[in-house]
Amino acid sequence: TEVAVFYYGFIIWKKRRLNSNEFTYHKKSGTPSLLGGFIMVIGIETVGLHFFVARWSPILAWILTGLSIYTAIQVFGFAKSLTQRPNAIEGNKLILRYGIMNESQILLPDIENVELSTRELEKDKRTKTLSPFGNFESHNVIINLKKENTLFGLYGIKKKFKTIALHIDEPNEFKERIENGLNRIETA
Repeated sequence: TEVAVFYYGFIIWKKRRLNSNEFTYHKKSGTPSLLGGFIMVIGIETVGLHFFVARWSPILAWILTGLSIYTAIQVFGFAKSLTQRPNAIEGNKLILRYGIMNESQILLPDIENVELSTRELEKDKRTKTLSPFGNFESHNVIINLKKENTLFGLYGIKKKFKTIALHIDEPNEFKERIENGLNRIETA
């Protein structure tokens, strides 16, 4: 994760071209603004906190400043990874990604249905959102599965789910592609 943050934050600057099987989730979402605002708050807080703590301990002030700068770099890397890691349908798999923060692979035959909805989700252990920001980011697609799957998060955190909600910039096309993939598999 640490290496990926620096890779996406500072090495990749070229705009990624999408393939026909890939779907973005950051263009019509509030997440880039949320992360940008968070970086600004970190910057403002860092300056104020540094001068406040420096009165008592200059060493502690510099340690806290370094930690704040490192946190801002982490958030910047997370934000840049959103543009480089789209969701994709590859063969009989749906690959869901939320930058480098969350990822899951779902076999198309395991999908019960895809619902275009912004309704509030039931509070349930087996219901998750792809976004780690929970209620700070809305969803417009809900995928219900026939059996449990695993969502892999930062630093190897694993969560089981049977229903997952996510935001897709073009939800109608996304749903149509999944249903076409399911129909193709059923007729084969």
